[in-house]
Amino acid sequence: MRFLDSIQQLPREALVAIGVVIALLLLGLWVYYTRRHYVVIRRSDTTQTIASELSRIADALERLAILAAPRESQPPVESQPPRRENWLSMFGR
Repeated sequence: MRFLDSIQQLPREALVAIGVVIALLLLGLWVYYTRRHYVVIRRSDTTQTIASELSRIADALERLAILAAPRESQPPVESQPPRRENWLSMFGR
């Protein structure tokens, strides 16, 4: 294993430079292969129909969510016990 002996004879700056080059190469490969690819769809009758149908579905779901939300009814003010604050609590509860 004579090649290991030759590595030890390289100056420290050369080893650092080789490490930096390898790190930059790996970073470049990582950026190249993890790049997001976008698909652009041209405007057509089919895409317009799909968009309008999805819009109708979203509107219907919003209306259902509003109707299904529980109504908050507060009891009269007199029936609520007086609120005592705890000044020793970190959150003031």
